[in-house]
Amino acid sequence: MLFIRKTLIAAACAAAFTSSVSASVVTEAFDGAWTNVASADNKGLMVDYIPSANLVFSAFFTYANDGSQIWSVVAVPLVDGQLDYTNVDVLKYTGGQFSAIGSPTQAVIAKANVSFACDAITMDITPANGSGVTAANFVFQPSLGLKKLTSGQCNEPITACPAGTTAEGSDCALPASIANDLILPAGKKYLVRGQVSVQSGGTLTIAPGVTVQGVNEASQANFIAVLRGGKIFAEGTATQPITFTGPTAEAGSWAGLVIAGNATCNEATGGQPCQFEAVPSITYGGNDPADNSGRLRYVRIMYAGQEVAPDEELNALTLMAVGSGTQIEYVQVDNGLDDGFEWFGGSVNVRNVVCSNMADDCFDMAQGYNGKGQFMLAYQGAPASFTSDPHGIELDNTDPSSTTTPITQPQFSNMTLVGSAAGAGGEGIRLRRGGGGNFTNLVVTGYADRCLNLNDAETMNLASGTAQGARLSFTNSFMGGCVAGTFEDSASDPYAISAFYGVGAGNGSGDPLLSGFLPTAASPVLSGGDAPADGFFVPTNYRGAFASPSDNWTAGWTVNIPN
Repeated sequence: MLFIRKTLIAAACAAAFTSSVSASVVTEAFDGAWTNVASADNKGLMVDYIPSANLVFSAFFTYANDGSQIWSVVAVPLVDGQLDYTNVDVLKYTGGQFSAIGSPTQAVIAKANVSFACDAITMDITPANGSGVTAANFVFQPSLGLKKLTSGQCNEPITACPAGTTAEGSDCALPASIANDLILPAGKKYLVRGQVSVQSGGTLTIAPGVTVQGVNEASQANFIAVLRGGKIFAEGTATQPITFTGPTAEAGSWAGLVIAGNATCNEATGGQPCQFEAVPSITYGGNDPADNSGRLRYVRIMYAGQEVAPDEELNALTLMAVGSGTQIEYVQVDNGLDDGFEWFGGSVNVRNVVCSNMADDCFDMAQGYNGKGQFMLAYQGAPASFTSDPHGIELDNTDPSSTTTPITQPQFSNMTLVGSAAGAGGEGIRLRRGGGGNFTNLVVTGYADRCLNLNDAETMNLASGTAQGARLSFTNSFMGGCVAGTFEDSASDPYAISAFYGVGAGNGSGDPLLSGFLPTAASPVLSGGDAPADGFFVPTNYRGAFASPSDNWTAGWTVNIPN
């Protein structure tokens, strides 16, 4: 049988396509069992898609010509948009032991041609000489409770609006409430009117290449809210990112995306969840740090920031007590009227994220956020307007109290923060109100005010000017030039921020020699890095988000930045 632990790349039947949208998509819909039902032997496969490697791993049990049992393994490195794979090794492992340490060895026993389609996965096996197996052709179909997949799950472009949505001209309007499973296939634009809520138990799945757009109505805020217990799976590809945007290319033309989870929020009291100040009906927080709200991958969130209450604009992506079971990587927020990424508590991790042309802060966090992040870019660029203090990082614990635990303490590595002299009052990093953090491999430059500011005694007391603390540290980082100076040193502070930074291992300052946001060949940040020894972090020996002038992981799927 075919078992897929997480996801499998698959395709709709090629003859059905009339759109330029690729046929392939990674989706959880393929999880389950598939069997060669056309044959009386009901042979099948077990398959596991490994997202970090973009690899399909499969194993199947069969028999050799002499009747002996064989477990064979097929691993298919995937190419975005490709349906057919030829000459893939079929491996047999021998020598292992179930209850003791063994020394298994592998041998190629056959070659396979593998094809993925909406209703079938085929494998044509050509045996190697002397392998003892026979040529075979398998056509696997869903079985053991796995139903035939819909066109939405396979990313087959549609011509009519999917069930659960309403046609508005050639577009499809989303419902106000999503209580079950709603899949948005390619081929249509999907409209957001008012608050679209993914309820507890509901799932919103969005296919690669799809655009989700707020409507052109200012009478109410138009945004998506994934409530506690709900999930969103917006998984694009490098060539087919998913776009959330407004009706016009103006900051604030729609509100944005909100995700609420069941991880920790340190402002919860009396056993009650936290309440979203901008939209009080949305609550968040609990005691599950590994809570899973879904996945965002190759996603762009643009022109957000519509006012949801008087003097309350929504951020591009608001993450409220979102747990570490949620996956966020290759996500860009661009041209928002308020903040880019904002965390209220939670433990969700991020990787390969971009904040660009933001009117206010790029990375804003409070209420005990303690997640991790690596390969993060803030590029202030030239939005239509700035707020009075557009920071690269703005970090609080709580407001007004600053001692509530758990304190805000993210672990961030390999960040590049590039400011603009036009963003008056903007600082590269402002830590305040008792918030801490452990920062490694940062590059900060170009902000109108200072590059680094520890804004109050509560935050500064987490460390000292002669010894960085477990709750507050900067190491292997590089502070460039900012218009008003590198550090916000003040005689009234417990110690000089420049001294605090200076005792951090591997820290440096000067001209980082960037071209836009990429290091040039002579840049000092190409060395001197040392990522945390933690299973989440990829080992790096450079500072900033990019390993070299050619290591531009933003290229192709982002917009409005130099790449």
